[in-house]
Amino acid sequence: MNQQNQSQSQKLPSSQSTMQVIKQPSAFPTEPFVNAQQASAALNLPLYYFVNPYKRAKLGIPHYFINRLVRYRLRELHKWQVAMSTQLAAEAEKLAAISSNKASASPVVNGGVHA
Repeated sequence: MNQQNQSQSQKLPSSQSTMQVIKQPSAFPTEPFVNAQQASAALNLPLYYFVNPYKRAKLGIPHYFINRLVRYRLRELHKWQVAMSTQLAAEAEKLAAISSNKASASPVVNGGVHA
């Protein structure tokens, strides 16, 4: 009985090797593809972002062509959305800083009335 338990424990992989297998990315992800309508509804974005190829290219939306169909992966779209919101927030901060610098640099004449 004891030998049987030892042989079973030897056959079980160690926790490190199991973690290594889990960490390796799969060649074929199991996440399903979604169409433009589903992507639009899931991300609460306008449908034309996903349907119009020029808008898709301009915004850099990750997509796949399957035959002549355009499909998306929600995980990649979510990462794209987070990256875009971070980029837009940084641009908004720059514009706010520029406009505040211009406002403070404008001369004040006659008690706040511009000449």
